[in-house]
Amino acid sequence: MQNKKNQGGRPKGKLSAATLRRKAIAERVEQDLVSKKSTPLEIMGRVMAGDTTVTEMQFEAAKAAAPYIHPKLSAVTMNATVKRSVTEYSDDELAAIAGASETSGD
Repeated sequence: MQNKKNQGGRPKGKLSAATLRRKAIAERVEQDLVSKKSTPLEIMGRVMAGDTTVTEMQFEAAKAAAPYIHPKLSAVTMNATVKRSVTEYSDDELAAIAGASETSGD
């Protein structure tokens, strides 16, 4: 794919070689931690469970590495509008809804 004016350079959206190397290293480190069961969250969980074999240095390292390995969860907002109120449904419609929820709960 060629750029419009300039013919050289990396196309828009393509990752550089350095970025690809960093991502590969990060993936290897993460897989290594998972295989050893020593991810930052696992170490912090062991400390919370009362494991005294985790040293202060290991805990501090896990605390510092956690944001780089485990993404933070973000808040999700929902903007939904209710089309009909419960009082607007007929008795037959409510019975059908109740019957459907009873059979799907098995």
